[in-house]
Amino acid sequence: MSLRSLFLYALLLVLVSTGAGQDRILMMNGRVITGTVLGQSTLEVRYLGFGKHSRTKERSEPTEDVFSVTDSLGRERIWYFYDTIFGNDMTVDQMRSFIKGQADARDGYKPTWTTIGGFLFGAGTTIAANLEMNAFFLPPIYAAVMTLPRVNVTPGSIRDPFMEGNADYAYGYARVGRTKRVVRGLLSTFAGIGVGLAVRQLIINPNLEGY
Repeated sequence: MSLRSLFLYALLLVLVSTGAGQDRILMMNGRVITGTVLGQSTLEVRYLGFGKHSRTKERSEPTEDVFSVTDSLGRERIWYFYDTIFGNDMTVDQMRSFIKGQADARDGYKPTWTTIGGFLFGAGTTIAANLEMNAFFLPPIYAAVMTLPRVNVTPGSIRDPFMEGNADYAYGYARVGRTKRVVRGLLSTFAGIGVGLAVRQLIINPNLEGY
């Protein structure tokens, strides 16, 4: 490696470590990666990002998973393209709204009632029906039911007020929100089953045996 290349690489490390010259890689799933972009091609986007212990590390993302790359000066290069042959059924603007919906749901959607309901369903059914191993059929049943109700936007989670009422935004929000709801439903129902089994084995069954 030449002296000039070493100097440029060292400069990039300084820029990343000090937070200056940060580029933004907007992924198709709504996640934003910050770092210093080293190169872009139709195959991958390479960048310097932070690894463990805040150390810089060269990483890459497949370009097909990247919507756009915005440099530190605010210039955006869009990699997503509208082409129904490749399954890209949305225009660039529609996909941008869709991605905003995904990002807002990932950060702001809170399926509180789903979590509470899963816990009560798991614990209550396990106790009432005196279930043991067959109680573990309950989480997938509850999760399947939770895919049906409409996903409502959590108040305050819309970061761009212009997205309110946007159908593509709502579609992206619902997709991520429904996934979060299913996962929370599974976990909370398993937790409820654990509590239900403990109550049944430690409290209810010993008292029944005493009669």
